[in-house]
Amino acid sequence: MDEFSHLLGQPRAAQTNKARYGVRRLAAILAVAIILVFAVVATVMFRPWTLPARTALRHGDRHTESNVDRLVEDPTAKGEKVLVELFVMSRCPDAVKVEEVLSSVVKSVYSIMDVQLNFIASLNPNATFGADCKHGDAECRGNIDELCALRHRSDLPSFWRFLLCLNSHIEDIGSGDLSLKCASGAGLDTAAFLACSEQNEGRSLFKQSAENAQFARVSTSATVFINGKPRCVEDGDWYDCPGGHAPGDFIRDICAAYKGSNPRPSICAQYKPTTLVVDDGY
Repeated sequence: MDEFSHLLGQPRAAQTNKARYGVRRLAAILAVAIILVFAVVATVMFRPWTLPARTALRHGDRHTESNVDRLVEDPTAKGEKVLVELFVMSRCPDAVKVEEVLSSVVKSVYSIMDVQLNFIASLNPNATFGADCKHGDAECRGNIDELCALRHRSDLPSFWRFLLCLNSHIEDIGSGDLSLKCASGAGLDTAAFLACSEQNEGRSLFKQSAENAQFARVSTSATVFINGKPRCVEDGDWYDCPGGHAPGDFIRDICAAYKGSNPRPSICAQYKPTTLVVDDGY
């Protein structure tokens, strides 16, 4: 009997040892899996992610983004037009003065020029519109409305009609009612304009325009650049305007700077280039 029991006990012991080995093996596998999970989690949490740097698009940059996030168009890449940049604030009397002078310029040579608005403001992610404006949030809203009108214009003269309409009621710039009235009167696509001004597109345009002003190191409203080079400043009075600041002076310089293949407007024949004109800037 004892011998028989001894013989029976051997396979049972083997099975027990095998089971114990299986348990130890499973525990080792689980331990390794847990260590790997913790390693992956730690890598994700503490890896020093690097966000792609966003370079402010400034006057004349040829490489702009191609989707809704393409915040600033490059007019010189379309039709080789002369780029006129305004560094302004929408409720600034000096900006209104410059824009009034340029209204005659736009009427005369809009076919060979384009305009970029760069608004002077201090970027602040906690501000209502993403920046602090000198004349308050109403100005920030006015900046956005002007950028959206420029983005969704049918042509440059229609945008300028919108701009002059706003400027004629400078104390109300930033009012949605005034902006909508001016957009409709100027013949803009009001649906596209409202969608831009009331949603993220307008704020993104505003943020980029403020970055452009900072990149160019311009803090005075109103400052005019032509093809990426300073041309004139109006700040209580005109200065740094070696080529003059009358409408004809700007027309002359834009005509001289135009290097495109399309014919110049006939008015260009009335102006002779001077040594002060701004070249293409590249």
